[in-house]
Amino acid sequence: MTPEQLKLLRKQLRQQRRSLALRTRQQAGRKVSQHLRRQAVLHQARHIGIYLSAFSEVPTQSIINLGLKLHKKIYLPQIRNFDQKLRWVRINRQQWQNRRFSSHKLGMHEPRQRGISVNRLDLLIMPLLAFDRHGSRVGMGGGYYDRTLWKKHKAYRLGLAYEFQQAEQLDRKPWDQPLDAVLTPSGLISFTSQKSFYKT
Repeated sequence: MTPEQLKLLRKQLRQQRRSLALRTRQQAGRKVSQHLRRQAVLHQARHIGIYLSAFSEVPTQSIINLGLKLHKKIYLPQIRNFDQKLRWVRINRQQWQNRRFSSHKLGMHEPRQRGISVNRLDLLIMPLLAFDRHGSRVGMGGGYYDRTLWKKHKAYRLGLAYEFQQAEQLDRKPWDQPLDAVLTPSGLISFTSQKSFYKT
């Protein structure tokens, strides 16, 4: 895929996501949460990193509610200014219910407390624009997740996506970080055998 083709793919998928009705997005969020609840990967994990949906991605509210209900430790990403990597800030139920987050200049919201390394997470739920059958991922273009995951980490990498975001084949650069699985409203697509979880 040429840079021009990738640019066009990004544009098309952004437009397709934005064109979804709010009700359709909300239903997708509930469905992925229902599917995830049946996965061992959720129940084995204690420390879960997840994003706050802000750009027409699959909504994450239902998953966050589920994680808190199951007494999981839930962390949201925070962009570290000096190296543009992500740190992970734990939120409690009260903070989540009151939506006590700061606005970032890129358009999303993030917590402002001190964060931890991604290496402390068991399960990392990631946004994406496109994925293929090999687990390759195209993000929004900022490279935050690729930089953060450049070295090997234990976290199980789970992408959230709509079915139409699956591409035929994506070119994976050396710095592109692959996924272990993608969860869509139709179910789980696994690319690797399930990892063992570390209990921390």
